Amino acid sequence: MQSEQIRPYEYMIYPTLQTAWIRGRGLLLFAGLFFVEFGAGLFLAASLFHSLWGQTAGWLISGILGGGSHFLFLGHPFRIYRAVKRPGKAWISRGLFIISLFQLFAFIHLVLSYLSMSSAWVLIPAQVLAVATILYGGFEIADVKSIPTWHSGFLPVQMLLRSFLAGFSVLLAVNLLLGLMPHIQATEWISVILLINACLFALALMSLGLEEGKQKISLRIMMKGELKWMSWLGIVGAGMIVPLIVAAYGLSAGGGKANVSIFLIAVVLQVLGDLFLRYGLMRTGYFPGIFPCMPKEFKR
Repeated sequence: MQSEQIRPYEYMIYPTLQTAWIRGRGLLLFAGLFFVEFGAGLFLAASLFHSLWGQTAGWLISGILGGGSHFLFLGHPFRIYRAVKRPGKAWISRGLFIISLFQLFAFIHLVLSYLSMSSAWVLIPAQVLAVATILYGGFEIADVKSIPTWHSGFLPVQMLLRSFLAGFSVLLAVNLLLGLMPHIQATEWISVILLINACLFALALMSLGLEEGKQKISLRIMMKGELKWMSWLGIVGAGMIVPLIVAAYGLSAGGGKANVSIFLIAVVLQVLGDLFLRYGLMRTGYFPGIFPCMPKEFKR
């Protein structure tokens, strides 16, 4: 597998890792996609359960961290209006347009809510735009047809479910810590979310291998190659095994005797596991070459 400092005549002769989306300034795009989707997921979950602090936090994370990372990723940030004016050309243009509308409607809703005024007429469009904001990231990645592990119709659905559940679990964990909801109810709901998200992690890894066919280059890099420590400790350990153990503990204990700190740690670890899973997907995306694999004696 070729990655860095390849010669021009070697490009795509063998499978070649993409670098534009995850190296250098590409890390800003990766961070932007994560924060935009996580913030929108938190806003959506909080709006369904009438949590004003959660909606505010989601709006700020999506707008400041997510939108700010997108803004810095652009080569000429102050010409961003040109991208927004042409949403039919690229998904990043559509995404900037969708994020801007979501930020606007969510801001109006929050202002009206803090002023104790009716905001139902603007909340529904904000919720719809929150869903569109999450889906945008999945569609932007899945639209890259030349990378087999990205070009999947299931990817946007994965992003939507995991972002919403991550935001929902953080909302419940903070409410549990602050005593804003019953202990038993919060721990049981968190346990169910941890269980579902762990299953989604396993499904994401399985679909990654299925999308590649027999080669499974990306999966091998993640589980046996240079990302193996991150994958086994961050994705499998922190994102799946620990949450599964905590979920079993919470459901078996009935929530009443469960330790709050254990659930808080499990939620944080699973959110980090989701971040590592997204990084692994972006980091191992590759362009198929003329030859399916790199010969052992090949010297760059």
